[in-house]
Amino acid sequence: MASNREDLERNIIPLWRSYDEIAKNGELAYSGQSGRILNFDRFGEYLDGWKAHHTITTAADLINAAVAGDNVSLPEVVSAAEYLCKFKDDCSPLVYDVAKTLLVNPQSDRIIDSHTNELKFEDQALSLISDLTVQEKKTKARIGLLRKQLRDFCYNAITYCELARCYSDLGLNEKARHYMLCAVQLAPHNRYVSRCAARFFVHIGDAATAKKILAKNGWVTSDPWLMAAEIAVSTVLKRSSRNIKAGRQLVLSGNLMPFSSSELCFAICKEDYDADKRKDWQKMFRLGLTAPNENSLAQAEYLTKIGAKMDINYDQYDSMSHKIEADTRNYYALGKYEEAFISSVNWIQDFRFSHEPIAFAFDISCTFLKKYDYSVAILKQWLETHPQDHVVMNNLVYALGLSNKVEEASQILSKINVEKQLKEDVKNGICLLATQGLVAYRKNNIEEGRTKYQLSIDTAKLLRKKELAAKARLNMIREEVRCVSNYDKNLLNEIDSLSTGDEEETKQLRKDILLEAEKKTKS
Repeated sequence: MASNREDLERNIIPLWRSYDEIAKNGELAYSGQSGRILNFDRFGEYLDGWKAHHTITTAADLINAAVAGDNVSLPEVVSAAEYLCKFKDDCSPLVYDVAKTLLVNPQSDRIIDSHTNELKFEDQALSLISDLTVQEKKTKARIGLLRKQLRDFCYNAITYCELARCYSDLGLNEKARHYMLCAVQLAPHNRYVSRCAARFFVHIGDAATAKKILAKNGWVTSDPWLMAAEIAVSTVLKRSSRNIKAGRQLVLSGNLMPFSSSELCFAICKEDYDADKRKDWQKMFRLGLTAPNENSLAQAEYLTKIGAKMDINYDQYDSMSHKIEADTRNYYALGKYEEAFISSVNWIQDFRFSHEPIAFAFDISCTFLKKYDYSVAILKQWLETHPQDHVVMNNLVYALGLSNKVEEASQILSKINVEKQLKEDVKNGICLLATQGLVAYRKNNIEEGRTKYQLSIDTAKLLRKKELAAKARLNMIREEVRCVSNYDKNLLNEIDSLSTGDEEETKQLRKDILLEAEKKTKS
């Protein structure tokens, strides 16, 4: 049985893109309506240094300080960026990239992601899946470049941040942790660094450290981007943030640009939604969609999926760049599974360190499209860099079992200690028991299959996981109908009373069972 697509609730945790992409999206700009300049430690020194001496060093120091303090619109900063671009061969590639970014209008230079309609679905899918391996090689090459840059510019916090992201993409989270902590130590008050650190530590299951890093940033009580991250991380920790009241006042003051307050609106919206404050969360929901970024739009899609009855005119956001997660969720909700799959693989390309797009791609291809080879290829690629991911291993076995590659499935199952999984990750342990049942059925070991499935169902019921038990039961009925010549016809009367908690998934499993029954009738 496949593991759940998403066990954890979605929160408005900052997304983790490269520095230049975040700058182009406008998330590093000043958040207020006025042109007020934020203070930054030693910024005045860097500004005076550039005015006195036009050199690569003074220019690089100035633009780094400008970005950290959101002073990028100053004419001196622009002239320093132009100077670095003029002498790009003499400065580091990363400094040049930052300088080049500062000379672009972040709101008008958005890149629109699109997929050609001329290619067939299969051609697009196979091309994107093959690109996953190419992306891995590019990541390794980028690590080499960044490490070389650190030898020349060892105090550049952004370089450490970029290295952390690359190592996390490859599943090397201990190395990523080292570089991320270096970045935080070098730039504890930098918005980009703090938000990236928050995303990384939540990703590795250390939300407490994420909260500490955000709390130590001096701007957290006034910067809407940092405040949104702190509230979201507090939600992950099942705590109520002290910044909610101040954040609400900040949003309603009218002193923020809608784009800059969007994540803060949805961070507060999620708190109000969980507390069942209907009028409050609806207000924040609408305000957050005035000018959302990709994270806010995806959060809105998630909230509507779990029960928030709000209308989203999704077409009005067509020109938004990098809304791949929101697209995936939207296509899935509309039942456009081919489009959802293509979008989910692009999502993997964007966030290679994240488990969620992998799970989405698997679920769509395996459950709805019946493209088991696509599932197998994606999951195997993930396991090359995350060999101990037992959830993905279970899903790989499930996909192999459904495609009747039972010998390969058995080999992978033999590497997993199911009893240990039941202790460490009970949900995945229950799924593994059911997956063992699937493989046994496909090997024509009917009694063993029934025993394993029943053990999975009983364990789920014992732990009061009703929906997980129903999912195992539906999978068991499908295998019973498929593999047993004279199956009990009363099983078909049972399926309408079972629900996995996901309406579309439940419908598809029922449909699969009835299809197997129809095949038996025709034969």
